[in-house]
Amino acid sequence: MMNNLPIAIYGAGGNGQKIYHALSEHGIKIEFFVDLYTQKTEFQGCPIYKPDNIANKNVTMLVSVSCTSETIKQDLLGIGVQECLNMNEIINSYPYVLERFISKDHRAKLISSTQNNKEQLAWLKERLSDDESKKCLDDIIAFRSSPSSESYVENDWQIQYFPPWLLKLPLWKNGINFIDCGSYIGDTLASAAQVLKEADIQLNTMQCFEPDPKNFHLLNKTAKELVSQGIKTYLFPCGVWEENTILSFSAGLSQGKFADSPQLTDNNQLLPVITLDDTSIASEVNFIKMDIEGAEPQALKGAKEIITHQSPLLAISVYHEPAHLWQIAQLIESYNPNYEYKLHCHGDFGQEIILYAIAK
Repeated sequence: MMNNLPIAIYGAGGNGQKIYHALSEHGIKIEFFVDLYTQKTEFQGCPIYKPDNIANKNVTMLVSVSCTSETIKQDLLGIGVQECLNMNEIINSYPYVLERFISKDHRAKLISSTQNNKEQLAWLKERLSDDESKKCLDDIIAFRSSPSSESYVENDWQIQYFPPWLLKLPLWKNGINFIDCGSYIGDTLASAAQVLKEADIQLNTMQCFEPDPKNFHLLNKTAKELVSQGIKTYLFPCGVWEENTILSFSAGLSQGKFADSPQLTDNNQLLPVITLDDTSIASEVNFIKMDIEGAEPQALKGAKEIITHQSPLLAISVYHEPAHLWQIAQLIESYNPNYEYKLHCHGDFGQEIILYAIAK
């Protein structure tokens, strides 16, 4: 234990449960969970409390929430929790936790992706525009070549889709016309509203695409809460793809995925997908974000005209498949060679890797 304090876990979802099992297997008792959203009161006999009803603050709190564990850590310290570890620090302190997050099959897939694609990775590195991005790529390659706590790619703690350098670009002098592909429940919408307001950048319009009906309902709620800020938000209950059609969709909260066929089973539903070229006509878009669970190549193909003729800034997730790390840059390059690239790891376990494409 850290400082011999009792151990608690913030976040009773999938990440928290994996950490719970990893530590329990090594003889470490978890006193309780803290979770803002769950309605459950215990997990395998371990109590779950709300943040405003923490039973004992004299603990070491392991923050299991992906991407934002450092922010939550600071909030918990601010309300008097004795000690907190963000996800980077959890992996450093309890290296065996990492095994719970990387399966043997995925580990083999990561290793193969670096061994068999050295030329493509070298191609990508040549096109990265800054040393920080090149180091990020080197760190990703090192981790994928030998996934372990020693090679672990740490979260950079910069705001996803809005790192400091991006906010300083001259592109935004007339404001941002934003397309959010994979809007989930409006987390990027809310983040954009806050970050751009603080940076004194006008958010002119926000087009949000979210196919999952349950998520779309919550996205709609988030958008309505922001109406008072004068943000013009347009919501589309569909996915983005390379053609306008109907596809099979398997829902999974933040990880719903489309299959490239319209087959209907007990575990999925049929939902519409569209191309951005056919939907966002004459919208003067200058910022496109995509985090759509591996469908980014198809969605980019459906945005070829926008990318070719309007050169919007692109913030594209490139981690759902190992090869996306370079394939997506190659696809963008084939449409418009007038881009330079930056790479960030905004998440945990080598996830939330974002390729930024900025028109030269």
